[in-house]
Amino acid sequence: MTNSSKKMNIGFLGAGGKLVIDHMFLSYSHPYGHKFKVPSKDVETVIVDDIGWGKAKLKIIGRGTELASAKMPIPWANKCQEWILENK
Repeated sequence: MTNSSKKMNIGFLGAGGKLVIDHMFLSYSHPYGHKFKVPSKDVETVIVDDIGWGKAKLKIIGRGTELASAKMPIPWANKCQEWILENK
């Protein structure tokens, strides 16, 4: 079995963190230490909630509950949402 993971740098040169998805997990890590890791099979959808002042909360939803979330600028959150839904 090959480990075909896909990676996305968020923001300019990854300043906003990095998303990695493979057949087992979806993980996010930010340079300032915020991170999450959830099973890929549990991800049902991704939601972007506007929280004001140009920021949004990226929410990973699965089985009717919020599995993980991260705060980031709205354009970054929208790109992450598209990328995750295309690659899950």
